[in-house]
Amino acid sequence: MLGYDAYVYEIAAGVSAEDIGRIALESNEERTIHLNAVIARRLAYVPYRTWVDHLLESAKDRRAQILHDGGYPYVFYATGADIKINFAASEYEEVANLADATRYLVEAWDQS
Repeated sequence: MLGYDAYVYEIAAGVSAEDIGRIALESNEERTIHLNAVIARRLAYVPYRTWVDHLLESAKDRRAQILHDGGYPYVFYATGADIKINFAASEYEEVANLADATRYLVEAWDQS
């Protein structure tokens, strides 16, 4: 496996954790439509050869939520702190500048 291309997105103002939770329960098609609607802007791009192991562990520990994993891409709802740890080796300033306590969406595409 080569790793993942990953995008980090800011969530639009007024979108709550409960809203994200409801979206996570929707069918794949509806979930995709609604996730695209809650994105305010793309904050960072991390090119392939990165991994999502820490985000998977964060989801297992309930610090993050996997919104889509039934085929690619993975979509995570995670804090800036967990995203920074996951992509620390990438050394991208955009990732380093994420607010630790703020939650973001991370879309990760397998490049294997």
